[in-house]
Amino acid sequence: MRHEDRGVVLTAASAHMLTHAYMMIFPTVLVLIAADPSLRITGYFQLGIIGTFCYALFGIGAIPAGILADRYGSETMLRICVFGSALSSLGAGLSSSASALVLSMVCLGAAASMYHPSGLSFISRNVKAKGQAMGYHGVGGNIGLALGPVLSGAVAALWGWRSAFILFAVLGVILGMVISSLNVRGTTVVGKQAKAPPGQSGSLFIPMVLFLVYSTSVLYGLCYRGAMMYLPKHFVNNIYFAFNDVAKAGFLVSMVTLAGALGQMLGGSLCDRLKKPEYAYLLVFLFTTPLFFSIWLLKDWGLFRVSLMFAPFFFAWQPIQNTLIARYCVQSAHGISYGVNFLLIMGVGSMAASVGGYVTDVAGVSYVFGVLGLISMLSLLLVFYMLRRLPARI
Repeated sequence: MRHEDRGVVLTAASAHMLTHAYMMIFPTVLVLIAADPSLRITGYFQLGIIGTFCYALFGIGAIPAGILADRYGSETMLRICVFGSALSSLGAGLSSSASALVLSMVCLGAAASMYHPSGLSFISRNVKAKGQAMGYHGVGGNIGLALGPVLSGAVAALWGWRSAFILFAVLGVILGMVISSLNVRGTTVVGKQAKAPPGQSGSLFIPMVLFLVYSTSVLYGLCYRGAMMYLPKHFVNNIYFAFNDVAKAGFLVSMVTLAGALGQMLGGSLCDRLKKPEYAYLLVFLFTTPLFFSIWLLKDWGLFRVSLMFAPFFFAWQPIQNTLIARYCVQSAHGISYGVNFLLIMGVGSMAASVGGYVTDVAGVSYVFGVLGLISMLSLLLVFYMLRRLPARI
């Protein structure tokens, strides 16, 4: 990686790390929030609705954020994202009622939604080796996914669930100050880009392969949000060798997401090495689909081991997908292209929070992963169709 690219990747990966850490606080302290009498929450379906509101805004907000990133620049949006998320997390930590918590979580989702269209367009416009950069960027996200549960779980076990949100608010302010002081600016790199047909708006032009990539984003988003929302609860119910519920929901989930960092590097490497990186999709879903069903059926050490095997393949999808978007979208619309993609992943995927809550209340949390396995099967079929529609030359 070029020296001038490193600052770009480090800046984006740091913000990516904290953004995903924020999104993991709520699932980690879910059990403690449910047991808090001051909030008067009666079941996991209600908690799932709160999660859906937050994660829906996390996706929906990516569209205006992408437009603003294309117009005003990615660095500005990164700063707003980091400081806005910190203030929203502080609000959640100071919440004394269910309505105040809902409002804070909605604001957190909206503020965090600014990251992906701005951070990913910042990389795709300014870094030459996009696959490798997306891999490092994904590792930052996985560190955040791991850091969120382990720190949230440890702090919540000592001082209650509110302290977890307050801790990350402080970390967010510190990171925002660091990013502001760096003032990193990359040099625009122009690679292979899709071109809109004459007479058609570039920002509205979507090649067939990009449309199919977006279609897989919908299904993957459901799998991603369902897994991230209910894996802590699944571990609490079905793992017996760990110390206590907070340790299961925090430390063990963090180990699984750290294993996913290997998948980020694997996916990024495949994108740079394969002539047609679209074929890397096939590997991802061939492995994740049966492993979803294994997570549904297994318990204790078997469940934990399979989850560690599952994570690298599950997270390898993300750098592959981000690289393909950079390859097929038009140069002038990187921000909005990533915004649309993130809306599909997190906006539509947010429905998995409430659906998973209903399944948990009715049948048990393990059945959530059986449902996710079926969705992953649909993703696999869609990937086969996408491979058949690839142009002969790209």
